[in-house]
Amino acid sequence: MTTPCTNLHLFVDGELSAPDAEVFRQHLGRCPECEAGLRELLQLELLASRALGGSASVAEPPPAKVTPLRPWMQRMSRTVVPVALAAGLAAVGVFRLQTQPEAPTDVWLAGADVRTLEARLSHPMADRFRPYEPMRGTSGAANPLPLRPLAELEEQQDFRGIAAAYALRGDWQQAESFLARAPASADRDNDRAVVALSGQRWEEALNLLGGALRQEPRHAQALWNRGLALRGLGLLKQAEASFRDVASLPGQAAGWQVAAEKRADEMRALRDAEAARWQRRCGRRGRSSPRRRRMRRTWCGSSPR
Repeated sequence: MTTPCTNLHLFVDGELSAPDAEVFRQHLGRCPECEAGLRELLQLELLASRALGGSASVAEPPPAKVTPLRPWMQRMSRTVVPVALAAGLAAVGVFRLQTQPEAPTDVWLAGADVRTLEARLSHPMADRFRPYEPMRGTSGAANPLPLRPLAELEEQQDFRGIAAAYALRGDWQQAESFLARAPASADRDNDRAVVALSGQRWEEALNLLGGALRQEPRHAQALWNRGLALRGLGLLKQAEASFRDVASLPGQAAGWQVAAEKRADEMRALRDAEAARWQRRCGRRGRSSPRRRRMRRTWCGSSPR
């Protein structure tokens, strides 16, 4: 069933007939949702106009997986009908063309009480410490990306920032695509490793983190993520050492230091538990049958790592 709210984009694009446009204008003055939607479309149109008004630059086309923002805004800028916009603004009594930018914390979920991503991203706004709770599904529906600041980030070519925003919402394909557009750096290698960790590609993540740490040996996020990758491979001793390295770094939030020490202690406890199981299984000596000796050699060829 068609409702007046479904005509917002048609109204903005000037595709409604004169009677339908008049009906929508009357509806607009009584509908807070449509009023908010109109303001959002105006924000994007103004942003597109400002971007198109600057000096043109030749840029490489984005990868196929990326959902580009600028072409959509360019099409919108070309199709917006000024008369329809003016009438819509008059209907709601809004003549302000300046709008307050949305808080950047909305982009990186920095205002949340917990973090749902165990790995650490390099973007400062995405690396604020909060207690960890595993992500259940994706958080994109519950925390949609605000379009205007996202478009501004793309204008600034802050591709790592955009990738971090998508990663925090579990959209790994978009995160990986935007990271491909970011310049090479230790931070980019770290964030690409976070994408690999999300798919349990432990060795790929370790290779990327090795590159990051060769560039910046005291890269806190890379050391943390290396501990996660080593844990995934079952290399608990090395994972413990990596988390200890994080805890020893100066100048970071106390929460990250405490969390790193906790992860290191967990690795030590897992190692001790494995060593105890190995000792129970393989530590007994005495006379035994050839079959039991063969089984012991199979089970106990080496001690746990």
